[in-house]
Amino acid sequence: MTLWELIRRESSGEGRSLIASATLAGGANALGIALINAAATEGGEKVRSFILIALCVLLYIVCSRRTYHRTTAIIEQALKKIKLRVIDKIERADLQGIERLGTSEIYDRITENMSVVSDSAGITANFLQSLCILACASIYILSLSPPAFMLLMLLNGVGMMRYFARNTEIGEHLREVARKRVTFFDQITDMLKGVKEMRLSRRRAQDVRQDISVTTEELRSATVNANNLFNDNLILAQCVLFVLLITMVFVLPQHVSIDSVKVTTLVGAVLFFWSPLGGAVGGMPAYKRSNMALANIEALEEKLERAARGVVPPEKAEDPWKGEFSTIEMDDVRFAYATEADEHAFQIGPMNLSITRGEVVFVVGGNGSGKSTFMKVLMGLYPVTSGTLCLDGTQIRAENVASYREMFSVIFADFHLFSKLYGVLDADEQLVQRLLKQMQIADKTSYVDARFTTRSLSTGQRKRLAMIVSLLEDRPICVFDEWAADQDPEFRRYFYDELIPSLKARGKTVIAVTHDDRYFHYADRVVTLEYGQVKSIEEHATRSKAAPVG
Repeated sequence: MTLWELIRRESSGEGRSLIASATLAGGANALGIALINAAATEGGEKVRSFILIALCVLLYIVCSRRTYHRTTAIIEQALKKIKLRVIDKIERADLQGIERLGTSEIYDRITENMSVVSDSAGITANFLQSLCILACASIYILSLSPPAFMLLMLLNGVGMMRYFARNTEIGEHLREVARKRVTFFDQITDMLKGVKEMRLSRRRAQDVRQDISVTTEELRSATVNANNLFNDNLILAQCVLFVLLITMVFVLPQHVSIDSVKVTTLVGAVLFFWSPLGGAVGGMPAYKRSNMALANIEALEEKLERAARGVVPPEKAEDPWKGEFSTIEMDDVRFAYATEADEHAFQIGPMNLSITRGEVVFVVGGNGSGKSTFMKVLMGLYPVTSGTLCLDGTQIRAENVASYREMFSVIFADFHLFSKLYGVLDADEQLVQRLLKQMQIADKTSYVDARFTTRSLSTGQRKRLAMIVSLLEDRPICVFDEWAADQDPEFRRYFYDELIPSLKARGKTVIAVTHDDRYFHYADRVVTLEYGQVKSIEEHATRSKAAPVG
């Protein structure tokens, strides 16, 4: 897709109108110069010529302003749509597809490449006009005179003063653009790092998308305002040119000894080598860079589309369980990582396992045993390669997996804390403050406006924040991947002695990846994995001790 195709697609039928505006602006420019040249070389009524030239100038200002402003608005609106479309595709894409794609390409395409396209708006409009002017002005090649040079410097000085007078306002808009771009980048980082958590909460995903949508609209508005001022400055430069030419024809001959032939030569030289040539030559590289950037963005969208192929949108998902369940069953479940070549990839299975409501299951195993992969398959984040994963006898399929994921509240080993409590924005503030005190981090961070005031804490403290979010979600299945690994002895004991029994007493199913064998007696069963398979399942009689949480 080229830049012009983007404009034509997003202009809602304005493409021809834009071309007409640019042509009229360029034609008025050239006609005005021709009239000035005729007035300078021929006799006749000067007042009539002056009026016609003034009308040409007015027509140029109106058409040129519309061309610049509408081109900017159309491109920025198109980029807003592309950004939100990419966000939608990331939200829908398969987790494996996102992991294979990585974040660097996504960041580059939706920041740097889109900036290239955004910056090309004014250059594109100027390029269109410059081509038209050059077509009409190629016959005028003349030279300058000293008095004309003095006049040129004077008028340029006046134009520069007006230009710098706008710098403060332009600077304010550009600073706002920079702030909003940083915010957008941070929100995208939040989304990509928390993509697993979003898969398990439709409300959280919707909240994240809403925040990003607000930021993109603010970014669009600030960028349009800044670019409009830049474009007005370009129009001012052309107006200075007209004033210069008019002065050369009507004023300069009254004060300087100069014949009509010299005036004609001067007018042609100033006109034909100033604006149109620079606009045409300067616009072509920007146009090519924009086309390349759009091709890169299209390639990213195609990759995300492939990653989302076969995924049913959450709003269309079936929900046969309504948040309730009795048993999860894995029957000969296998999973293998997809590779681009037919090379050997890590796989798990066959696995046969059932987990009942209210049960505490510990999952253990060495590094590379498949614990993390097993957990992602169990939660429906990775699709089963073969075998069946069922909830209360209903097989997990693309049509219902989104509802199945809503059963789980998870703290991953590489967990992510969002900037806000997405998914639980309506959480009771007093309950959150009570949980902060219970987790002994109330002196480290606070809960204000649906967000924690700081997330820059130690790993153990950040895990406690994640635990608070998990408790607020109040899902039937709690999954903790090495949660106690980064806790001090006191909180490690709290996790096993109080928190897990309390969750079990409330009817929650707890699945915890752990290596703390001294606490295995708190589990109903301990599942040991080795080389991607279930090595053993050990039954335990758990204690009934439970302390209230929250």
